[in-house]
Amino acid sequence: MKVNTKATELLFVYGTLQDTELQQILFGCSCRMRRAALPGWSLYAASEGWLFIKPDMAGSVSGRLLELDAAALRAADLWEEVPLLYQREKLLVIMPESEALLAAWAYTRRDGKGMPYAGGQTSLLERQVMLQAAAKRIISPCPAAAEP
Repeated sequence: MKVNTKATELLFVYGTLQDTELQQILFGCSCRMRRAALPGWSLYAASEGWLFIKPDMAGSVSGRLLELDAAALRAADLWEEVPLLYQREKLLVIMPESEALLAAWAYTRRDGKGMPYAGGQTSLLERQVMLQAAAKRIISPCPAAAEP
């Protein structure tokens, strides 16, 4: 499995981009991931089923921090349909192990409409549909990848 060794950008993810198989399809490699939290935001589900975050001073979203190079970040933007579906914003995330604050990109919908999302497991069928959709999109190779 290839791992991106020349990452220059941090991306906070809370949904499909946490899936390493999806990362392989979209980026041609797996990303380094660390647990992170985004305070002041909450997670919602749109009526179409996809997740999004929007500001909520009482909220906090758990997710992962990905380390990406510029090509992988562009591929992630395509997957998340920026700017049609999401906006990419620089936000402050907390690293739980150290309580350090880091600036990272995140996909947001400040004015999104949906129901608060409490979590749940993705079914195998939903995951298969997601991976098939990713395989049909333009795949960005991971030129800075190296064998671990």
